[in-house]
Amino acid sequence: MCGVTGFVSHRGLADPRATIERMTATLVHRGPDDQGIHVDGPAALGVRRLCVIDLDTGHQPVSNEDGTVWVVQNGEIYNFGALRDRLQRLGHVFRTRSDTEVIVHAWEEYGEDCVAHLDGMFVLAVWDSRQRTLLLARDRMGEKPLYYHAGHEAFVFGSELRALLPHPAVPRRLDLTSLARYLDFEYVPAPHAILAGVEKLPPGHVLTISPGGKPHLARYWDLAFAPDRSPSEREWQEALLHQLEASIQSQLVSDVPLGLFLSGGVDSSAIVALASRALTGRRVKTFSLGFPEASYDERPFARAVAARCGTAHTEVTVVLSGDGGD
Repeated sequence: MCGVTGFVSHRGLADPRATIERMTATLVHRGPDDQGIHVDGPAALGVRRLCVIDLDTGHQPVSNEDGTVWVVQNGEIYNFGALRDRLQRLGHVFRTRSDTEVIVHAWEEYGEDCVAHLDGMFVLAVWDSRQRTLLLARDRMGEKPLYYHAGHEAFVFGSELRALLPHPAVPRRLDLTSLARYLDFEYVPAPHAILAGVEKLPPGHVLTISPGGKPHLARYWDLAFAPDRSPSEREWQEALLHQLEASIQSQLVSDVPLGLFLSGGVDSSAIVALASRALTGRRVKTFSLGFPEASYDERPFARAVAARCGTAHTEVTVVLSGDGGD
């Protein structure tokens, strides 16, 4: 888990570096390993990084060779290896092994359409100083969050609401309609946010903006249904297994130890079984939560799966504490 933030000023800002430093500092809990900041005229990018891939040279923000394109990312690009190979064949030169640098060169090659080439969980920001354009994008299913304020003085964004507040252009007022929604639903439905003048970037969308301009929001992906071929049950089974294997394999790329949560249910058990098969020669680490109340405790099922798959299994028991309340 990392955190990104930044802004594009429309009317200038007295001290943009100090502002982006304060904004980035609010996200330290999301990225304890590294911090990066880039300020370029009206634009600024900040990131707090939790290192997973390319621990040594994966510092962000990442730029192209001449420093005209800069990128920050929260998340992971699962197909970065294949995309990197394709871009290298097209003549792009890489300096790191990070998945974030792939975004830089994909932007140079494909422009705004670069996001359609990415498979992963991510929010990203691209600042192109030549085009004076900021691009924001969120992954297809919205696994990673991104909030933004589009005001007269500045366009401001961040992984969390707290990252927006140090910027003087962002109002510190509750949106009363969103507050009512929260009291009704116990969450604030997208694209709304609890702060006035702030919205969530929808999943599967890109947003572009230039200094002094208005934001342009566009969908880059939507769920598509193939024509019904009336496949047999066996064909469905094989197709599902193939998709699960491919998805799990793509998410096992890491330069730090991997771990999997295991509840003992069908979904996590299937993931552990397929990951154990894919990681030949490496013992999978699994983790389970347990409860003293037997009716809520699924540890026996998790133990059975862990034993069958030969994982290095760890259990943690959750015990309620306090004055005896539920």
